[in-house]
Amino acid sequence: MTWERTHAEARVLMIVNAWPHRERPVHAPFVQHTVDGLEASGLACDVLFIRGYRGLHTYLLGCLAMVLLPWTKRGKYRLVHSHGGETAVVARFYHGAPVLASYWGSDILGPSAGDVHERIRRFAGSRLLRAHSLLLTATTTKSNEMARVLPRSTQRRNWVIPDGIDRSRFKPVDREDARRRLGWSPDEITVISVGRVDPVKRLWLAEQATALAAEHTQGLRWRLLSHVPPEQMPLHYSAADCLIHTSASEGSPNAVKEALACNLPIVATPSGDIAELLQGVIPSALCAADPKVLAHAIVRCVAGRPRSNGRERTRHLGLDEISARMLECYASIGFDAAASQVISPAVPDTATH
Repeated sequence: MTWERTHAEARVLMIVNAWPHRERPVHAPFVQHTVDGLEASGLACDVLFIRGYRGLHTYLLGCLAMVLLPWTKRGKYRLVHSHGGETAVVARFYHGAPVLASYWGSDILGPSAGDVHERIRRFAGSRLLRAHSLLLTATTTKSNEMARVLPRSTQRRNWVIPDGIDRSRFKPVDREDARRRLGWSPDEITVISVGRVDPVKRLWLAEQATALAAEHTQGLRWRLLSHVPPEQMPLHYSAADCLIHTSASEGSPNAVKEALACNLPIVATPSGDIAELLQGVIPSALCAADPKVLAHAIVRCVAGRPRSNGRERTRHLGLDEISARMLECYASIGFDAAASQVISPAVPDTATH
């Protein structure tokens, strides 16, 4: 466990099991963006990072830390906010403050891909985390689809709040300039997928669909972006001609929102809130998980190499807007953010929308 952020006057304790760090510099930057957005609004947060990828013992140590913290930091925290279902279990061991859990998607949605062993593991884990939600003061989910799988009494205390995006960073860049900086050919028609290799992502489906699309579109190429530093992603979105997103299970995919903010056309299969995100976006397509159907949609989206109106359609997903929604959630469980404000609010994003 490591303290990633501390502030003498912080009244909110964030418990996370994903955070960009030296071993994994591109690991879940959206969690850091959530904290950044709250701090930009004036709310200081302490961030405790439980390195769950190192084994179960890290969560057990986290539980012990939660038992001890109310004594070692007596009266400091007035709200404990965990990110991810596993850290919600840890957070519940803290006594003396409301405990809020923000679920991500796969933690409570359960299996959607993988072998039998993996499906059984995910099924059991998701059911346990859903039941555990009954012990929490309140919860948030990224989408309505996620909210519906929670117990009914939890649903009454749940807020649907997707991750926000930094619109001052994720904004359109001239495509030709972006390609020069990346070393991509100006004539290549580039379809990208974003994310790690994982059965849930169904990258094989994206690869098959783009291979079929290439039979009808000269110069079309598929690129997988899995280890690109977050600060370089806006350049890749601006350089590409289309994003294909084929995940079988999602909460509210950040890659889709980021690509939209950069006006990149998108072809996707249904999951999470993608249907809502793509509503009114031109060009874009929501398709069945069929390589031929996806290939046809790709050919249509890249014809003439247009940009989309995605940025205009995602104004409500800026960090300021999402942070305001989160503060409403905090207030609903008795946390007065105004009384805990110790940081001067940041200057509002003035990027062109």
